[in-house]
Amino acid sequence: MNEVMSKTIVTAKDGDKIISSVAMIVTLVSFGMLFLTLMMAFAMFRITAPVWPPAGMTRPDLFLPTLSTVMIFLSSFFYTKFEKNTVAGNVDRQNLTATLVLGLAFMLSQFLFWNHLKSQGIYVSSGVFASIIYAFTWIHAAHIVAGLGLLVWLYSALKSADKMTSVKVSSVGKFWHFLGIVWLIMFVTIFVL
Repeated sequence: MNEVMSKTIVTAKDGDKIISSVAMIVTLVSFGMLFLTLMMAFAMFRITAPVWPPAGMTRPDLFLPTLSTVMIFLSSFFYTKFEKNTVAGNVDRQNLTATLVLGLAFMLSQFLFWNHLKSQGIYVSSGVFASIIYAFTWIHAAHIVAGLGLLVWLYSALKSADKMTSVKVSSVGKFWHFLGIVWLIMFVTIFVL
């Protein structure tokens, strides 16, 4: 009887892993479609515009977006270290804390960037170029806030070893790294090209 019970528990845990993985994939695909739709709209405006950025608009200074890029990629680096150590059975508050702090610093850099745009007279209503920058960065920031919430949730789960599972760590990691990849694509497409 005990053998049957243990097999049932293992199967249930495996089922939870599959459900969590599928749920995260569906989430990432839906978020990916949102950002892809925005990118397609951006590409349409960019291709049809005779001059980019449009006349009268200046490109934003690259300092804050570059700083944001460095912060989000460092946060992914520290999350990868956290994930590796946690899956190996070692509690790793330092790397998760570094990830969380860098995520918060990323958000701060976004607020500073939006204030910088406003100080240059670039508002959402300033035209297509400005509205695209704001739309991309606001939507991405909303997802970063969700990611920060997940990081805080993981941090609280560190207090109880039975609540910390590799599935949770892996799922949050997929989401966090996805946000980093989306930011890199946005950075190159909007700010560099």
